[in-house]
Amino acid sequence: MNIPIMLAFVGLFGWGIAASFMKVAGANQVYSPSYMIVVHLAAVVVGVVIHLVQSHSFELSAKMAGLAALGGIFAGIAFWALLVAFRLGGQGSIIFPIGGLSVIVPVLFSFIVFREPITATRVLGLGLGISSIVVLSR
Repeated sequence: MNIPIMLAFVGLFGWGIAASFMKVAGANQVYSPSYMIVVHLAAVVVGVVIHLVQSHSFELSAKMAGLAALGGIFAGIAFWALLVAFRLGGQGSIIFPIGGLSVIVPVLFSFIVFREPITATRVLGLGLGISSIVVLSR
């Protein structure tokens, strides 16, 4: 298996565990902004540790810093919305699949912006993924 695919699986499990913790936080009626701050401070610590381990200085162009900040704003809003949904009693078996539909956005973005090829297999896979999420959320 190639490295990008292995890293994608690490991301899958990491995001899955973090999402499961969001459900626990919501069930315990946490104040969402406080929880978000702790989660993201922990992510900052991980980033700093990786910088130190790799002995790499901080480098990011102004354009990419702006893109990162915009991505952080969207991620923060999404994170907050899911936490509140759980705090209001949303069921994980419904909320997680709906949130899982988020994969559609970057896939379409990749097709449109990066001109990645649209094949019948990819369209079928996207359709099956969407239909499985719809079935799971019922």
